[in-house]
Amino acid sequence: MAINRRQFFTFSAAGLGGAALFGARQAHAATTSGMPVLKAPEPPAELHIGCQQMLVPGKSFAERYDFLEANGYDRIEINGGNWEWLAKNVDEMAAAIKNRNLRFSVTCISARGNAGMADPTERRAVIDTTKSILESAAKLGATGVITVPARKKIDLPFPELRERYLKEILPEILAHAEKLGVCLIMEPLNRNETMFLRLVADAAAIARDANSPAIGVLGDFWHMTAEETNDMGAFISAGAYLKHVHIASRKTRKIPGVDSEADNYVLGFKGLKLIGYRGAISIEAGYPKGVSDDQKRKLLAQAAALMREQWAQA
Repeated sequence: MAINRRQFFTFSAAGLGGAALFGARQAHAATTSGMPVLKAPEPPAELHIGCQQMLVPGKSFAERYDFLEANGYDRIEINGGNWEWLAKNVDEMAAAIKNRNLRFSVTCISARGNAGMADPTERRAVIDTTKSILESAAKLGATGVITVPARKKIDLPFPELRERYLKEILPEILAHAEKLGVCLIMEPLNRNETMFLRLVADAAAIARDANSPAIGVLGDFWHMTAEETNDMGAFISAGAYLKHVHIASRKTRKIPGVDSEADNYVLGFKGLKLIGYRGAISIEAGYPKGVSDDQKRKLLAQAAALMREQWAQA
């Protein structure tokens, strides 16, 4: 049977990493054979199921939050517009979440400009609008703000882009984030959406070099399916820098579970458990064409159940 590169690494991790890291008998065998054995992190990982709020059918934030709370979600990802929209809706969202068992995880809101552009006005726009988003996130008690360093194609080598981002974009933003007590979270994308940052490990290396408590990394199962050889390895490469996770069906980027048996996240969840991850695993996805609002709600409820089931298996 022919297998592709991702399948090879998946089988290797399941056969070696899974055996060495998760079973007592296998751990003993690994120890006696000289293989390294990772200890369970303290405190242990926790599952927090999240969803982008505008994926939930409803006429108001409160109606959407009612559904999420009733169906096993405990995190809300803020999306819906740009930085101006966010600032205008902060008070309404804050009122809608009050006295609930829900909390805001991150914002997924578009900043203005492109950090990788040579034009200094573009870079200034990125800094200013990102600072505005950070301020709104802090008002809502969110963990952080998702950022994509560069989406457009840029005719500069990766090292030069990386250096520019570290020296000309991040310092002012991170100083502001530190004062506010929130985190800037870099999201790697697949090669069809960016030419700059595609691997979780590369984002973690930038976070390390930025040397700030206010920077982190996002791992997105959809982008990781295209770019990473192994979900568990990708999450382990981020370690403590991992602050947020996006999840979607693996073939069509719909609600988890839509692609049936292809939607298996167990190996990735094992990686999250190994690093003691306690952030949100949040749905960022679309719906199959033509589904009704009731069908959307059913798919979201099933997705939460699927995540709980596979987390238990990990």
